[in-house]
Amino acid sequence: MEFNIDQKALINWITAGLAIKEVRELHGGASYLFSNMIAKVTLASDQYFLSNDAFEQLNKDNVDLSKVFKRSTFYGKESLYMYEHTIPASIVRRQLLNVPPVKEEVVNVLRAAGHVVMILREEDKLLRANGFTRKMPNGWEWGDDPFARYHASGIELSEEKIMVKGVICR
Repeated sequence: MEFNIDQKALINWITAGLAIKEVRELHGGASYLFSNMIAKVTLASDQYFLSNDAFEQLNKDNVDLSKVFKRSTFYGKESLYMYEHTIPASIVRRQLLNVPPVKEEVVNVLRAAGHVVMILREEDKLLRANGFTRKMPNGWEWGDDPFARYHASGIELSEEKIMVKGVICR
């Protein structure tokens, strides 16, 4: 996976933060800030995966997936859709705190950190009902399938992706 300029900037921010002892010890609100930056790295991607149900709904709504959309187009409380991280930021944060604070290590973790999947709000309810808001399925270990929460919840993923640009929505 090649990172774009926004992702590279966020990776530099994370790497610099990890070099600060107090940040690694999660003082001064570092836990929130750190998780937010991690989430933004995946959200800054130029493309998001789609669940089958989200893909079908987009087709029903005659959305042309050959176009590039502003990230805000499908974002918000009134939207049928949600942007979901395949691996929760808290798990990625824990992994980053277990590697040396050097860019190569940070990049390796963030490459394995998964992606963003656009799902329907109804599918998000399935993830929540299965207890996967901030955790992965039992037995999952770092490096395993980043889509494991979806598989365990019966959410099927499409081969299609949606291309996005603009302000990172979080």
